[in-house]
Amino acid sequence: GRPGHDLRDLATRLSGSGDLFGHGDVPGGRGPLASVNFLTSHDGFTLADLTTYNHKHNGANLEDNRDGSNDNRSWNHGVEGAPPAGTEQAEVLLRRRRSMRNLLGTMLVSAGTPMFTAGDEFGRSQGGNNNAYCQDNEISWVDWDLAAWQEDLQATSAYLVSLRGEHAVLRPQRLASGAAPAGDVLPDLSWGDVDGGPIPVSAWHDPATRVLQMLRSGYRLGGRDLLVVFNGSITQRDVRLCTGRGRPWELVWDSAWNDPGDHGLDRTELVHAPGGAQTLAALSMRIYLTL
Repeated sequence: GRPGHDLRDLATRLSGSGDLFGHGDVPGGRGPLASVNFLTSHDGFTLADLTTYNHKHNGANLEDNRDGSNDNRSWNHGVEGAPPAGTEQAEVLLRRRRSMRNLLGTMLVSAGTPMFTAGDEFGRSQGGNNNAYCQDNEISWVDWDLAAWQEDLQATSAYLVSLRGEHAVLRPQRLASGAAPAGDVLPDLSWGDVDGGPIPVSAWHDPATRVLQMLRSGYRLGGRDLLVVFNGSITQRDVRLCTGRGRPWELVWDSAWNDPGDHGLDRTELVHAPGGAQTLAALSMRIYLTL
């Protein structure tokens, strides 16, 4: 939601952080599974609070709000804490919940070993307290009495985990080379721009470039190819899907869906031609697999 970085760091993390874990990527050596990918841990904001607060709120710890990190990498979507009642409230909550889904989706399509913090799968909040070590009360407890939107987020988390488990292309065990493996016509990993073509060198360094496509070949893994499309723009964008090997793409998840099983689309509406144009909602991501 604020001016950010260019695409290079995002792509590096999605592909398994080869800059950090690439040494010894040989049989018996290190590879992407040496990378533990997480959004939150026991210290710091919860996932829900990452999308709700720009600043820590640790007054209950009785340390004059001096304890806990000030570097939270969070975005409150324009309102700190609970938004006021009215139409703005609904819009702020919609954006926050989509951001939570984006974060979960990004973690689970990244090469590496994902780690959840308990309660993030359904949006547990600590009220902006990022250092709840001394709070044995509602601030730190996990409340299992879920609101409807939390049940939707829990269903999304479960679906993304099951999708990762079902498709080996989502859990590569070797760092990508960017070249086509023997017998394949696709690189093991490639990147596309908003028009489905290769990303120009200049775009990698341009923070204004807000659309990224990640294409992983499933050939070596004996499964379907993967295409993940990110729209980091604050407006919807028309994106032409990467062609890949010319097979149709099946949309298996869209972060604009509140619930993965309740998107109102039938099977035919989820199948899209390679190179076809699709409209992505603002601040959203999609996961496609080849048929």
